[in-house]
Amino acid sequence: MVSKFFMNMTLVFVVFVGELCASDNPWVFSADAVAVAHRYQRQFGARLGHPLDPKDCLYGQKEFAAAYRGKRFLAPCGFVSETTRQLKELLESDVAKYLFALDVGSARLAVPADVYAKKYRRLPREEILPALLREPMLVAIYHAGLHLDSASSAKEDGFDLWPQKRTVIGYYDGRQNRVLPKFLGRQAYCESQGLVEVAGFDMMEHFLGELAFIAHDTAVTLDISFDDDFAEVPPSNMVRVKVR
Repeated sequence: MVSKFFMNMTLVFVVFVGELCASDNPWVFSADAVAVAHRYQRQFGARLGHPLDPKDCLYGQKEFAAAYRGKRFLAPCGFVSETTRQLKELLESDVAKYLFALDVGSARLAVPADVYAKKYRRLPREEILPALLREPMLVAIYHAGLHLDSASSAKEDGFDLWPQKRTVIGYYDGRQNRVLPKFLGRQAYCESQGLVEVAGFDMMEHFLGELAFIAHDTAVTLDISFDDDFAEVPPSNMVRVKVR
């Protein structure tokens, strides 16, 4: 398996070579390999570098301090509660099993093209995200199982609940997630629905994560960040480690 961990601005690739590998493609893994990687990440993996900390929302506040690229702003607690609801639905619908890079590790945020033209196109770059998080027409585009080898994993126990790559749309107006019948890349989906992709966020499960909810009677703890940790790591700091 290959799993990405960020520690002191160093990206370490850990590769387990053997039966866990699903194919010759280094970015495609069996369901067992993904499960092993997930257990490691939850207990020993690094956290996202700049996670959201919405603890004020637990004490009745409607906003909390957030940051993006070093710029601080007030974010609505409603964004966190709706995102958490979407992630809970993802897991309980069995479209996804894990919230990390090898299953669902990120989401892209988009709005209808007419809404973008009217409300966001002329905004300064640093003002777009704070405004976007309050947008009732906002949608999140999730891709599940991107690194899962469905052919080899079909023989593994329990795989019938986690069958293939999926595209899932999350809504910020209270509607349930929509699971598309076929996998569709985010650009293709946005074009077909008249949407404009504006921003996104990463997510990573970790036992010390700032967010928590219950799915399938199991506690899920994770971090969410608007910053891209991977983009901050210079190629010279990337280390590839092979373990046999």
